[in-house]
Amino acid sequence: MTQASNAGRTIDVSRLIEEQKVGWFAVVVIFTAWLIMLTDGYELGALAYAAPSLIKSWGIQRSALGPVFGANIFGIMVGSILFGWIGDKIGRKRAILFGAVFYGLVTLSTVWATTVHHLLWLRFVAGVGIGGAVPNAFVLVSEFAPKRLRATWVTTMFTGYTLGAGFGGGVAVWLVPKFGWTAVFVVGGLAPIIAACILSFVMHESLRYRVLNNWPQAGIRKTLKRLAPGLSVPADAKFIVSDERSVTRFKVSMLFQGNLRQITTTLWLAYIANSMALFFLQNWLPVLIEATGIDAHHAAMISTLFSVGGTVGSLVLMRFIDTKGVKLVTILPLIGFPLVAALGMGFSAGVLTVIVFGVGFCVSGTQSGLNAVGSMVYPTSFRAKGTGTAIGIAKIGSISGPMIGGALLASHMPVAQLFQFAAIPVAAVTALIFILGRAYRGSDDISEEVVAEAAH
Repeated sequence: MTQASNAGRTIDVSRLIEEQKVGWFAVVVIFTAWLIMLTDGYELGALAYAAPSLIKSWGIQRSALGPVFGANIFGIMVGSILFGWIGDKIGRKRAILFGAVFYGLVTLSTVWATTVHHLLWLRFVAGVGIGGAVPNAFVLVSEFAPKRLRATWVTTMFTGYTLGAGFGGGVAVWLVPKFGWTAVFVVGGLAPIIAACILSFVMHESLRYRVLNNWPQAGIRKTLKRLAPGLSVPADAKFIVSDERSVTRFKVSMLFQGNLRQITTTLWLAYIANSMALFFLQNWLPVLIEATGIDAHHAAMISTLFSVGGTVGSLVLMRFIDTKGVKLVTILPLIGFPLVAALGMGFSAGVLTVIVFGVGFCVSGTQSGLNAVGSMVYPTSFRAKGTGTAIGIAKIGSISGPMIGGALLASHMPVAQLFQFAAIPVAAVTALIFILGRAYRGSDDISEEVVAEAAH
């Protein structure tokens, strides 16, 4: 690899990335992003696990938190799109760390909320930072990963998100009885701030991004030494990314040019449908399980299995996406929609635990598959914008799911029918992913065609 890469004084960064031996450098790249995703996932589920205690403390109806859940997701939608542009402007690492510190500080301030109105605005603002970290983490990892392992790397990193979403249950079980609902937000505020301070020293910025945007060579050389320790870099070396060209001016229409037209449209629709079910379940599952007659303590523990199942589903799925393609993801929602419908059928706690695990495996695992595709299909020049916009558009489903759930709860719809409603979008995802799998060929032709046209 070293001899081929050192031919002349031109060093092809993309070739080095493709030929890298997976080792310590890969571990650092994935783990640093994983740690941020862990805190991000916790933030997303924090209110859901604090909700039972908060409802009792404030003496409010369960349905009163529906708009708060919706505001949080709307903030994530804004942050995903906004930070997608910021990540392409200032770099993936800076966008990730800034977003983490931002939502950490806002989450800490949530402990002083005294009304639902205050809580609504605080969760909206925190959501902007939460949404900003996610697409840039996907992009950073995918740009360091060789093509044969991109889905594996991205999905491994995303397990931090699903595990983090489940940690709120543990915090609620152990700390809320002693310190109240505010303990959930104290932990959620401190964790991302501490993580960002540590990772500012060890997280790497994308090599592809540095080279395509003509960043100082000192940073490029430092990262290359970590990526390829045996590589000799001449003092006058020129760095290139041979498999992509830089786009100086981005237009939203690029997301729909050439082969991306069908892919972007189908990806967005699948994201919306799956997010509707996913966020409905993540936000209302502890409350709804408690409504079936199970006590709050066991409801929180059972709900944690949703995130554990999602983590397992993601890990099982990742290698199949790299080797078999996107269409294999269709199996998960196909199995998942009858399981979701079964949640409200009055099973015992033991059976319900198994079903919740299976639902997490399928619904959250599907989300991981979509995230892997979304972070791979767009070129480096506007990958953060493309990924961030897709994740932002997904929040249409993320917002509507919890809010519709709150409205249905307010209408006193039986719990069994609520879960049947949640199963409908999961069924729709099955057809959408099948179409997406046929449209996505998994080759550079998809993005290169668009970049070539834009560069021209």
